Amino acid sequence: MPDHLYPIKEEAFVRKRIGSVAAILVLGASALTMAMPGSAGAATTATTAPTTNAVPTSCSVSTTITVSPSSTSSAPATATLTATSCPFAPGSAVTLSSPYNTQTVNADATTGQLTLTFGATDVPTLSVNGGTFQSAVFGVNTITATGKNASGATNTATFLVDIESAATATTTTTATGTGSGSLAFTGADLAALIAAALALILMGTAVVIYTRRRAAADHKG
Repeated sequence: MPDHLYPIKEEAFVRKRIGSVAAILVLGASALTMAMPGSAGAATTATTAPTTNAVPTSCSVSTTITVSPSSTSSAPATATLTATSCPFAPGSAVTLSSPYNTQTVNADATTGQLTLTFGATDVPTLSVNGGTFQSAVFGVNTITATGKNASGATNTATFLVDIESAATATTTTTATGTGSGSLAFTGADLAALIAAALALILMGTAVVIYTRRRAAADHKG
């Protein structure tokens, strides 16, 4: 090979080696990037959600309120209920729902227990914690309290308020006492019955004596 061609061949060889080394460096840099914490590849394989201990809870409490004509919005019959067995997150907001109204109250800041005071009238209407009186029914009224418990899960407390009318109870008792249709049996009635029985006995005795004497007289004659 002519001497003037040696420099050209050597330059091509050097360029080829440099290209190979550059490719190796690029591959090494890519592998290093993939292995570093916080890289895109590492983030993709570390997205498992942490497990929690959030457990939904629920409970129910009930009471009866007896109303009378004097039970008005200014002087209602009252009762208080506390959902002790299913506390909410302390101090958290709780939503109260009924067929007639929705309102928000707060659970106890320390215990998380929810205490509600009910007022009832004979209309009937029902008030919760001194709020506006809402339509209600005689019988069981359901108020559902929904919020979060201490674990972050849903907590539901159901309050059952049975509104009874004192006038209805009295009427029912009276109707039960007179429902048989029979008259009351008193001491005076018993005395009259005994007197009538004695009169019948005396009358029968007199008839027997008279009959025997008449028969004896006829026999002698």
